[in-house]
Amino acid sequence: MPPFVTALHFRPGGPQVTGYWETEPPAARTWAAWFHLYGLPATTTVITLIEQLPDGGERLIKRWPPQPGGLPAGSDHRIG
Repeated sequence: MPPFVTALHFRPGGPQVTGYWETEPPAARTWAAWFHLYGLPATTTVITLIEQLPDGGERLIKRWPPQPGGLPAGSDHRIG
């Protein structure tokens, strides 16, 4: 499976729309397009861009909205 994954949830934990790419630029463009369409302050939408690592872990690249008390959207860090 391609390593770059963009996911759009209209509510946390709900159904998602997911795209997979071999390289980061098209995944980042999709994240930005979804952010401009659905990233409203008063919404339940969650948009993420992650990289699936060879060791099975994940690296969060961008998230909307940012995690409360966590790193800001666009910060690089590992998940799991």
